[in-house]
Amino acid sequence: MKIDDGFRIQKENPRKKLEELIVPTNRALITDVVNKGYMLASKASKDFPFISGQEGTTDFLSRMKSLAIKFYMKQYCDKGILPFKYKVKPNETKNHDYLLIYNDEGSFHLTINQCKNMNKPAVPAGYRIQENKNFQSYFDFDFDFNEYKTSDFNDDNLYLELDHGYQSEQPMFIGLGIPKNDKSWYSVIDLAKETPVLRRNFITKPADIKEIDVDTFKEFIRNKG
Repeated sequence: MKIDDGFRIQKENPRKKLEELIVPTNRALITDVVNKGYMLASKASKDFPFISGQEGTTDFLSRMKSLAIKFYMKQYCDKGILPFKYKVKPNETKNHDYLLIYNDEGSFHLTINQCKNMNKPAVPAGYRIQENKNFQSYFDFDFDFNEYKTSDFNDDNLYLELDHGYQSEQPMFIGLGIPKNDKSWYSVIDLAKETPVLRRNFITKPADIKEIDVDTFKEFIRNKG
């Protein structure tokens, strides 16, 4: 419903919408994915020789964390622990693949990013700009941006980010949010703080998934994830 040709009534409260899109149990499971990814990266990083050409320990560990989280997210989706699907997409220059998480209902799609903090969404990157069309969706104006449409999803499919960091053995934050742009959020939840409360209130438990050995993770990396 439109007020005039320029504006759209705000259909949703951003925080409420975010909590509906990713329900408490799934938010807790996503926290498990990130935590397990950090632990696996730390364990695998002690075996440096199996990857060649690494220029620095910090960059190496950051890369390992991203790969380990990608590894666990795929496992959780493939085993039906998380009720989501994923696709691996190349960026515009074809030199980097990123994991895109989405649901059957077509209500959201999500990228996973490593950041210094969760004060704002991840820094601009071609593929994140391509996926983020929230300005033409639920919360803002109703102008016709179809000529700029580059995402695979329709305008009512919200773009979410799962941002985590930083240079620590355990994630200091796990931000699940709806980015407005690269400088601000419509809404964001720190899952690292929320999940312990959820586990007390909803009695959710970490998923029963067998311990992943480092050799399996090595093979995942050799196959480029």
